[in-house]
Amino acid sequence: MFPKRLLILSLMSAFISTTGVAGWNQANQAFQSNAGNKEKRILLELVDEGYYFSALPLMKEHLTTSSRDLDLAMERALSKIIATVGVKQFETLPSRYLARSSSQNMRYINAKKLMREQKYADAIRLLKGIRKNHPISPYAYNMLGSIYSIEKSYANASVAFRDCIGVSNARINVNRSDRLKLNRDYCLAGLARNKFGAADYNDSDLLYLDIPKSSPVWPEILFEEAWNSYYQKNYNRSLGKLVTYKAPVFEHVFNPEIEVLNALTYLRLCLYQDARNISDDFYAKYIDDAKKLRAYLRKYRTNYDFYYDLVSRYEQSRYAPSELMATLFKSISREQVYEDMKSQLKGAIYEYRRIKGQRDNRFKRYVIQNLQEAIGAQKTILGSFIRSKLTSHYAQLFRAFEGMSYIKLEVLAQKKAKLYSFEKDNRSRGDIKYIQRNEKQYFWDFNGEFWADELGDYVFALKSEC
Repeated sequence: MFPKRLLILSLMSAFISTTGVAGWNQANQAFQSNAGNKEKRILLELVDEGYYFSALPLMKEHLTTSSRDLDLAMERALSKIIATVGVKQFETLPSRYLARSSSQNMRYINAKKLMREQKYADAIRLLKGIRKNHPISPYAYNMLGSIYSIEKSYANASVAFRDCIGVSNARINVNRSDRLKLNRDYCLAGLARNKFGAADYNDSDLLYLDIPKSSPVWPEILFEEAWNSYYQKNYNRSLGKLVTYKAPVFEHVFNPEIEVLNALTYLRLCLYQDARNISDDFYAKYIDDAKKLRAYLRKYRTNYDFYYDLVSRYEQSRYAPSELMATLFKSISREQVYEDMKSQLKGAIYEYRRIKGQRDNRFKRYVIQNLQEAIGAQKTILGSFIRSKLTSHYAQLFRAFEGMSYIKLEVLAQKKAKLYSFEKDNRSRGDIKYIQRNEKQYFWDFNGEFWADELGDYVFALKSEC
């Protein structure tokens, strides 16, 4: 006799196994039939059995060929597919096809497309139609706040971001999702950016402090805090924020404008040699690698498979054509969007292995063909994302070189003026009396070592020589 526990587990395993086979067989029967709605039946059976990527091309085809809106069964299937494969696969479809679904998820996808097309009023209308209790609503509020910020409607943006924070926190308490925490932190950053955009730098300063250092958002926030301090004319605090990026924990962060702001801040303190040194070091470090990056982008253009293979090779062997590209690949591979798309690709490959275990017939070959199409599309989406990030980073570098050129010219002009003024160069490197602080900020010595609890809290003590 089997123990009762083993017997129950055996029965459950048998039930799951036979259920899966039955679902596959029903999909096979629909494939063999001549019914007019057989593609829809196949799609629904595949979704019920968890073959979401295999059903994906069928869902796309249905959206683009059917003139009718989705019925309840298809809406449910679409929601299940989106929950597994993500929204990127559907963003490539024209808006007129996406509008055939009244689902909350499709409203969100369509709104993203409209936002990219700068059709903000249409995007806002769709986002406002998403129910507050729907799982997509935290991300919808984030997008809504971002659109209002772009339009400089800061009051409406603040309302949307606060709704985003509230709904995200409520859902975090239920399922502890890292993605929801990230979304909430971006909405916290949105509130701070709103105040910055409205030139309310004091409130912006306080709101940035609400973002925990443990958040993946925090590294990019330091740069924004440095700008906030710069506009407050608190240049020593701005330099302190920027020096944090030299910590080894931030080696994956790439933002050439960090060095531009660094040099610009020294320029505002009239510390011209420091500004010149940063500019010279920047050119020496990036000029050759920037040319290589430009050559790659021009040579391979929209060959997205190439970019996908390039980063995949880096992840496996740590090979990159240049030091700059190694830094960029490291930065890209740590982005949440990239990690999500890679995870979805792994799910599709796992699904492929499941189907390979089925008995060989015409239906199996048909499903594998669909699945290979979905996998190919996912790799193309990844390659497109990688190229867009590389293009964006090159544009950042180009702007940074322009900024550094301006700084070099300004340094030369100021040093020339100083030379003709016959001023004595009696310069000291800093004093505690030049530090601005509040009651929650304390002093400690910095000896070239970075400690986790100190990151982001450094302040220089340089006297302005203006």
